[in-house]
Amino acid sequence: MSIMNFENLQVFKALELRNMTIKNRIVRSATHSMLGNLDGTISADELKMYDELASNEIGLIIAGQFFVSKDGIVAPGSNELINDNHVKHAKKIKEIVEPNDTKVIAQINHAGIEAYSQDPFGPSEFNLEDGRVAREMTIDEITRVKSDFVEAAVRAQKSGMDGVQLHAAHGYLLCEFLKPSINKRTDNYGGSSENRFRIVREILEEIKEACGEAYPVFIKIDSNDLIETATYNDDLDYMMFQFEALGIEAVEFSGSDFATKKYSDHNYFLDRALEIKGDRNIATMVVGGVRNFNDMETVLTSGVDMVSLSRPFITEPDLITRLKKGQEKSRCVSCSKCASAGRKRCILNTL
Repeated sequence: MSIMNFENLQVFKALELRNMTIKNRIVRSATHSMLGNLDGTISADELKMYDELASNEIGLIIAGQFFVSKDGIVAPGSNELINDNHVKHAKKIKEIVEPNDTKVIAQINHAGIEAYSQDPFGPSEFNLEDGRVAREMTIDEITRVKSDFVEAAVRAQKSGMDGVQLHAAHGYLLCEFLKPSINKRTDNYGGSSENRFRIVREILEEIKEACGEAYPVFIKIDSNDLIETATYNDDLDYMMFQFEALGIEAVEFSGSDFATKKYSDHNYFLDRALEIKGDRNIATMVVGGVRNFNDMETVLTSGVDMVSLSRPFITEPDLITRLKKGQEKSRCVSCSKCASAGRKRCILNTL
């Protein structure tokens, strides 16, 4: 593909969302870098990373994840949006990417049963692989965590972030409430699709009330559940109806099995994303198995609005620039060794 044709690619077309315009369709999916300072603030290494990403033609960066509660962080070095000092540091990300006309939103999260804690909790009691037992949350704890999410969104807005994304995928707290295989509650937060979605709906409604209807709110969800597939498929139909009604800016589709996909696989969750979206009037993006411009164009010409990448940008933050110069595809081989390292880095790069 000659460089003269790049301007004709869908991936470089601007995108008008409900309350945001993005210069192109390329998204850096939120990636827990583990490069943060121990007090939850942004490190110099992280600012350098965001500068390099924004300088290489990424339209939207989903920063973080940012944790909303001390009892919800997933590891030391996690970014947080818990106090005003965190606001000042998050503002630095916005300031460093803005000269490139790159939009940036903050992914906000609570790790739930996956938390770095001696007293982890989730929607229901759960036996963890390391021998700990996560306990069932009380209603008071659910109320408090909901407030933590809303307050984190308000802090993101104060920092100048262009929006927020709720992380409701990959086995963290909001995902745990959504999944029938994990959520065994018998009260208003468990059982039916409506009840398991309740905590997410209430957080979304309260963020809109606190930040204003025009403040962009995104969400990330799993496109599958390998244990209770049929039930979760029904849940997804219900969720998408709710997202559209609530005015969600865009839905990012991932999957519960992303780490087990083969290098030979491409666009892991595209078919599921298209099936779930249907003819709904809501913007979508899909992450996983995107390696080159052909993969990106396949996503975009199929009906998904944005293409999202994480691990390839760990390997090569300048991937888009490299592809435009003639590199065939990402060097990322989807080995996920970056996820098992103490700090997110690629084994293909010089350590």
